[in-house]
Amino acid sequence: MGIARSILQFFIPPERTLLYTTFDQREYYVIKNRLSTAGIRHRSRINGGMRAGSSRKYYGGSLSSRHELFVSREDEYRALQAIQKQR
Repeated sequence: MGIARSILQFFIPPERTLLYTTFDQREYYVIKNRLSTAGIRHRSRINGGMRAGSSRKYYGGSLSSRHELFVSREDEYRALQAIQKQR
């Protein structure tokens, strides 16, 4: 059953909940490292960056990107503990 579940989760990922949002890249990597050290599977989404920056340079905007970390609902509590423990 474990292999079938893994294949199913690969093609249809489980629902994820937003765990952490930051605009600081250093802070993003610190939190990402804490989740990896605790063995918690997570996904990332980075909005902004080089593509958005090239369109903003003509309008005088700043180059800020939003980093978001998502975890599955069943790992949410453990992830929050891993983040808070090492702060």
